[in-house]
Amino acid sequence: MCGRYVSPDQAAIERHWKLGRGDSNPLAARYNIAPQQGNPRNYIPVIRMGEDGALELVRLQWWLLPHWSREVRIKYQTFNARVETVATAASYRTPLKRSRCLIPAVGWYEWQELPTGNLPWYLHGAHGELLAFAGLWDRWEGPDEVIESCSIVIGTANAKFMPIHDRMPFLLDGERGEQWLDRKLVDQEQIMSLLRPVPDEAIAFHRVSKRVNNARVEDPALIEPDPGREPEQKIISKGNAELF
Repeated sequence: MCGRYVSPDQAAIERHWKLGRGDSNPLAARYNIAPQQGNPRNYIPVIRMGEDGALELVRLQWWLLPHWSREVRIKYQTFNARVETVATAASYRTPLKRSRCLIPAVGWYEWQELPTGNLPWYLHGAHGELLAFAGLWDRWEGPDEVIESCSIVIGTANAKFMPIHDRMPFLLDGERGEQWLDRKLVDQEQIMSLLRPVPDEAIAFHRVSKRVNNARVEDPALIEPDPGREPEQKIISKGNAELF
């Protein structure tokens, strides 16, 4: 899954995706974003194709609220959309065809489950480049408010990271990212073909401090290697926790 991630500031997003300058209150970089419902101050930056065919940067709730929901908040988790069911699940099948998006990121966190406790890892582009998660968005309209929200599409982790965690988000760049955003692309088979496993060489990762466990902690030091560990750390299986 992807339950925490690091977002670039608005200027970096606008440069990378060649967007026009945004509003006078630009988004700052964030280092420990967690999914949530109901708080616009925690909305995340999302890139989508507007009605005019141009890319636009918007702020959406990271917890997809289906347009057909009777409630403004839902109990089940929709901040991740599993690739195995994204084309059939009621919450995602319409957005998959009609409202896809990219979620800019610097990296994300995953937790390795071991008998001695969960250990946080930070994953990022192998060369420090910005990343784009494959995302879906939807628009919910209530009697007194409108909520636009999104979900990150996830699948099986690549072989390199599999010993630590078995899931990771899909990354889209270049032409695949452009195709993902194309509103004219509605063929399900073609859409699904864009969701390919992340190559082993595309991602680097290292252990980080357990300070990241607290979603209220937000500072650049979170993505630094855990000072209590060697920079290069050996990946082990759950059954060999004593060797870590």
